[in-house]
Amino acid sequence: MDQVDLPNTGVITTDLLESVRIKAAAQPDFMMMGDSRCSLKGWPPVCLKMNAVEFGALMGKSPTASLDEISRAAADLARSHWRHVFITLSERGILGAAPSGEVEHVPCHPLRGEIDIVGAGDAVTANLTAALAAGATLREAIELANAAASVVIHQLGTTGTASVPQIRELLLP
Repeated sequence: MDQVDLPNTGVITTDLLESVRIKAAAQPDFMMMGDSRCSLKGWPPVCLKMNAVEFGALMGKSPTASLDEISRAAADLARSHWRHVFITLSERGILGAAPSGEVEHVPCHPLRGEIDIVGAGDAVTANLTAALAAGATLREAIELANAAASVVIHQLGTTGTASVPQIRELLLP
């Protein structure tokens, strides 16, 4: 996860990305997820997670493009990259695409009062990664990440966290 706005100023440097590229080539089934505020352009073949603005910048699309247009572009990126691609779409939920061309969209959970989005993207990345590493399907991974984000955004004034019981409560009411 690269949480800085200028390339090569955080943990993710060109040297680190080259090491990730070597690892990905040597072990193509090894689960790795990339998430960068700066840009995922030129990242090695790892699963990619981004928000609508980051996806728009990467793919030359409007962040408010239709779900059909985002689905097609995400599917193309997943196929060309040979890894899953995930786009968080704020109030429109999360869209994911697999290298096979499969695309899933899961709408967001209804709001349950005031929200604070700090930490939601991190919760999505962590839960997508854990779910995929555990063998979840594309849809299952998105549903889990979406529920985690919903828990986190309802924790005001803090970088929220989502516990297993909190996620379970949303998924199995």
